[in-house]
Amino acid sequence: MGKNLSNSELVMRTGKLAFYKVPEDTAYTRMEGFTDMSTSKNAKEYSRQYVDEETERTDTTGYATSTAYALDRYDGNKVIDDIVAIHEDEKIGQDAVRSIIQVDMTTAEHLSGTSWKAKAKRRDYTVVPDADGSTTDCMTYSGSFKARGEIEEVTVTTSDDFQTILVLGEENAPLLGSLSVTSTSGSIALSPAFSSDTKTYDITAEGTIYVLASPQSDNCNVSVLYNGVTTRANGKSVTCADVASGGKIYIIVDNGSTEADSTSTYTINIA
Repeated sequence: MGKNLSNSELVMRTGKLAFYKVPEDTAYTRMEGFTDMSTSKNAKEYSRQYVDEETERTDTTGYATSTAYALDRYDGNKVIDDIVAIHEDEKIGQDAVRSIIQVDMTTAEHLSGTSWKAKAKRRDYTVVPDADGSTTDCMTYSGSFKARGEIEEVTVTTSDDFQTILVLGEENAPLLGSLSVTSTSGSIALSPAFSSDTKTYDITAEGTIYVLASPQSDNCNVSVLYNGVTTRANGKSVTCADVASGGKIYIIVDNGSTEADSTSTYTINIA
């Protein structure tokens, strides 16, 4: 009787996690709410029999990899919202191409706290919708992710227990997803208008103002620095007192990585 399996641990389906790159996001977000994500390799074969041999030879010459998906719709889940938009807006071409990373959890290495590192495979896929609304239990969507290029071996890191991941060694400059400034009198205009790629703004204000900033990715942290005091923001309003002309407010986005380009700083000049 074989003994190797007795000394091995069965790998559960949860040992392979998938992460999806929503357009404009820095990090890959965990794919949750999926009831099916099964892969068919669809290998292409070249079979022949040579005249001097009695046995046929077969070689694998290529793959047409496809992953069938089915999901329950949850409102406010960014991955599901993006796939639903591809379905309902009938997007085509590059607008329906997304990057997906499959993380092998058997390789996960605990770094500290909620930080981990693991090996993974990344590939671009075309999202090919098939059906939606096929049950009366809840709103469902199904289709296929069809390979659109080669597999890339990568190492990923996470600082939030694999809710989101970053690719180790890549430039992952974190960006803001939103930024607004208000006072007790109402909204204060940013000049120019907010854009995640614009790092410097001017405002006209004095006294007490409130800065509200959120990162593009849940994997990142946001802090507000004013008058030597740093306050964690992350979607919460930060109070800046005694604001006066000539001052500067700094909003710092940090992805928790030790790699270069792991932070971005936005500056608000007070006029």
